[in-house]
Amino acid sequence: AEILIGQELDPTTMALAPDGRLFITEKIGRIRIIENGQMLTDPFLTLEVDNINERGLNGIAFDPHFEHNGYLYLYYTVKGEHHNRVSRFTANGNYALPGSETIILEIEQLTWTVHNGGAMVFGPDGKLYISVGDGADAQTAQSMNSLRGKILRINSDGTIPDDNPFYNETTGIYRAIYAMGLRNSFSMTVQPGTGRIYATEVGNSTWEEVNDILPGKNYGWPIIEGPINGQTPPENYKEPIFAYNHTNGCAAVGAAFYNPTIAM
Repeated sequence: AEILIGQELDPTTMALAPDGRLFITEKIGRIRIIENGQMLTDPFLTLEVDNINERGLNGIAFDPHFEHNGYLYLYYTVKGEHHNRVSRFTANGNYALPGSETIILEIEQLTWTVHNGGAMVFGPDGKLYISVGDGADAQTAQSMNSLRGKILRINSDGTIPDDNPFYNETTGIYRAIYAMGLRNSFSMTVQPGTGRIYATEVGNSTWEEVNDILPGKNYGWPIIEGPINGQTPPENYKEPIFAYNHTNGCAAVGAAFYNPTIAM
């Protein structure tokens, strides 16, 4: 049965806190909480964001130790600065602690107002995985001098793990790159039990994809899209685990696992 838990929203994504509260991000910069099936009147937080076109508040993730430290992470487009940012905030009950924002990652300038990405998950390794769209500049997805069109992997404090796949062949912030060749992968989910990270990929004119995100892999954009079908892939190419043509449906924008112990 369907149960209405919130309305008159402008939602971009949502995440469950360990205590069962549902946090919903709104593109305009608000976070709403659903507790015991009811949407609370006051927002958890209202951020100033750049809300033009696809820009805005696009991602949320809870720290693995949220119940002890109250940390949650947000991905949003900074008002007036034309770039996306990941910041950490501290929860105090159903409100963000005033002044608790700590900037974790500043992503480079955007040229256009679409393809922001913004999905974030913590892997079983305790690292924060961040999907960054190509910003409608497709060639950046294949560039090691850009964070765009990538999946990034960082420590929760914003430092970069030295076992990242490109750590020794890049410098500075680009050592955060974990996987590349993505167009606008703004939904990720972690499979219970295995810890594998899967990401949806919003395609161009023909294909939508679901990708198994692995270290150092290249998911092809803009060189290749959809099933390989004789196309010449880039180095370290990883075929999507599932792809469908636009004759079968529109953009792949969300994913979640139903992963029961006994298959139904």
